[in-house]
Amino acid sequence: MAHSSTHHLKPSKIEALEDEPISAFLPYASLIFVCASIGIICFANILEHFVFPWSYPATWTYLAAESRERRRRSFTYHHVAVVLMSILLVIAIYPMYLFNIREGSNLSTTAWSGIGVHVTAGDLLLVVAQVYCAYYVFELAFRVKFISTISAAHHIGLLIITQTALVLSVNYAGKYSDATIEFYMCIVWGAFDIVAEIPLHTAMIYWRVHRGDRRRLMHIAYGCYLWQASMSAAETGVTIYLLKSSWSRWVLTWRVVTPVVFTLWIATQIYGATLLLKMGNEERMALNSKAANEDEPEPGMGPTASEEALKTA
Repeated sequence: MAHSSTHHLKPSKIEALEDEPISAFLPYASLIFVCASIGIICFANILEHFVFPWSYPATWTYLAAESRERRRRSFTYHHVAVVLMSILLVIAIYPMYLFNIREGSNLSTTAWSGIGVHVTAGDLLLVVAQVYCAYYVFELAFRVKFISTISAAHHIGLLIITQTALVLSVNYAGKYSDATIEFYMCIVWGAFDIVAEIPLHTAMIYWRVHRGDRRRLMHIAYGCYLWQASMSAAETGVTIYLLKSSWSRWVLTWRVVTPVVFTLWIATQIYGATLLLKMGNEERMALNSKAANEDEPEPGMGPTASEEALKTA
């Protein structure tokens, strides 16, 4: 006699996610953003006036020339990005695990507690989100030449959709009941962005300091291209899965806005990956040409066209 049984798959975390306020500190979100912006600006000035002249004397002397201000600023915000994103990654790992992965946990789950202190996953993720947005505003304002159109759309879209998720969370149980899952998606995208960007910013710092080491630069460019491409593919797959799992929970507006913003996000990453591939090809061609046997440029000199284009990506 045949027996039949019906097995029900457990819903994904985003399907089972209940609407809730992000954090009790949400009224102070703007203050967190302002303080983070001031801190980033001060940190960038400390790097340029005290750290770089001591740690990169030859490179910084070259970059400090007035005609090379664009390269100088890119050198600075690459350092700011590496330090800031590394700190945010460490802070966000555990609360993200609680909110985005662990079954039964949510934004109100305690992430850390001490004497008279009770910090939830939502509290930490709110701080991470505001500091992250502050960095993107800093990057937009700090550049000498404005970024490419597609990158500008990516940065602005990230800022608007993150801040909108925070604003909607104020009325999470009312008209905007999809604020929690929108914040969920923002955290997922932010995590992918941080993990993908840290190696790239680190590589660009090495690229500027060791400009004459063409063979190693070629390997770094190709490695960064593969890393960027693989992260974009993984992020696309995860996003499609999450949107498919939670599609019935989204209102019409977010069914349109969310895929559009994500498309801009991925398009920016793909554009950056193509530039990294070109940079690798240019270094390989230089190695194979007679010019590779001539005197190498001094540190910080000789940017390629693709390297210059990457600064606007």
